[in-house]
Amino acid sequence: MSVTDLFSVIQSSLTADQDVREEIRKVVQGLEQTAREILTLLQTVHQTSGLKDVPNKCQKAREHFNAVKIHLEELKTKFPPDQYYRFNEHWRFVLQRLIFLAAFVVYLETETLVTREAVAGILGITVYRDKGFHLDIEDYLSGLLILANELVLLARKSLPGQKATYWVSLWDMQLGGCA
Repeated sequence: MSVTDLFSVIQSSLTADQDVREEIRKVVQGLEQTAREILTLLQTVHQTSGLKDVPNKCQKAREHFNAVKIHLEELKTKFPPDQYYRFNEHWRFVLQRLIFLAAFVVYLETETLVTREAVAGILGITVYRDKGFHLDIEDYLSGLLILANELVLLARKSLPGQKATYWVSLWDMQLGGCA
């Protein structure tokens, strides 16, 4: 094989890789848009009367998670399952944001900390690495850290006697008082 042929093969490989990355970016843009819609909906709990209609807001957010599942199913088709870590920098941030949003919805509904498996179910993905596209423990924990931040904001903005201050203390109890 000549040097020219070798560089031609390398160029073809780089072009194919770039095409895959572009296809992934298109799907991730849809995920980002859906995440923004969910966040906008849930941010209304910070308004003065925001805690009054929590069940309705959570239901609407859960409806948006159906679109998230569709986007993630599409994303899974854009790369070989064994190359998850080769491309995951494209969706890592938005996935962490979606984990936070799922955890926030569950917390608003049940006042409990969501499990990794439950978040994976909401997103329509698995927690098992050997199955390809999965929910990393690091991404799950990053999403929970964003949730902790959000609960602090909610507690600060709530009026005395409202439920939000109770949520932060409940969070602390669920973590075993290690805060």
